[in-house]
Amino acid sequence: MDMRVETRVTMGDAAVVGVEPGFDFLSAEYRDLFARADVTAFQGPLWQAAIHRDLVPALGARQHTVTVRDPVDRSLLAVLPLVVQKLGPLTVIQPADFGVCDANAAVGEIIVLEALANNPLMRQRFGEVLAGAGALLFRKVRRDGFDVRRLFDGAVMSLNENAAYHSETGDDFEFWQRKTLNRKFSKELGRLNRQVEREVGLYEHRVAQSEQEIHAAFDFLQRARKDRFKSDLLDNPVFVDFYRNYAIAGAASGEAITYVSCLDGEPVAVLFGVGHQEQCHAVLIGADTERMAKYSVGMQLLFRVIKLRFDAGLHRLDFGVGNTGYKSLFRVEEVLLDNFSVSRSPAGALLTTIYHRSKPLKNALRGFAARLR
Repeated sequence: MDMRVETRVTMGDAAVVGVEPGFDFLSAEYRDLFARADVTAFQGPLWQAAIHRDLVPALGARQHTVTVRDPVDRSLLAVLPLVVQKLGPLTVIQPADFGVCDANAAVGEIIVLEALANNPLMRQRFGEVLAGAGALLFRKVRRDGFDVRRLFDGAVMSLNENAAYHSETGDDFEFWQRKTLNRKFSKELGRLNRQVEREVGLYEHRVAQSEQEIHAAFDFLQRARKDRFKSDLLDNPVFVDFYRNYAIAGAASGEAITYVSCLDGEPVAVLFGVGHQEQCHAVLIGADTERMAKYSVGMQLLFRVIKLRFDAGLHRLDFGVGNTGYKSLFRVEEVLLDNFSVSRSPAGALLTTIYHRSKPLKNALRGFAARLR
């Protein structure tokens, strides 16, 4: 075992758990911790910094980042990116999510998180950082990662109504295509691609790199998605600016990827994703379904994104959360998501009971707090 990790695991009751309302997600210490943690791109430094800069104040929330530090050298051991929000008259602590994250997590090395979860005093200290709130609502915990509810005594869990889906190509793309895609579907994708080029014009699939290209892609996304999705985040200028600014800021590092299908240089389909190493989580997708419906340009783009990533040495695409629908055509793998809560008051207990057990009442709660999922 790494001596640094061993020291952290055997430190017993001495770890310092606290709230740092000004925590810097772009700091070297968080970047280092994130690089060692087994979490998703939604816990990435640039993504979390953008959420806290652009969404937290605009949506009336307050930063409530929980940290665990070494008692001697103050080195960072774990982070929970949380915020405080009002749900009507009730104060609630939630992940810094606002509906833009497909997964929420505790950031830290698994062996350290396990040690914290197995220590009763540490669990008590995690409970203490919830002081002043009626409840903690923690959503979208992936079952293939650390179970965050183990850090809190008295947590109640329920299955999230959505799941996450991904596809992995492995090292042989043609083998993946034969094994994964229905033969008829695979042939249809090739036929449609050739048909577009023959009947309409020059048809390209690429990653948008320049600020101008990314602006054009997001202008297209807004037009393509208008009136197509209930409560679409792109109907809100706050979220439009958040996504677009992040796409520009993260383009060079690969923390943001904007894939575009262009016809004679103009976008006809766009997929925006959040990236980290092998990961690319598809967050927004839009296609020209008015002019190009018969060509299935959205479906073509999904296939082309998988191929573009494979050609770049990247073998995975996360399709995002939600029902399978078109995702089933790619025979995606499913990862279940859990929600959990911790009640801190009678009103909080009522809220969490509603949240876990009554979907109609849960939907009504969304009128008080946008993006409660």
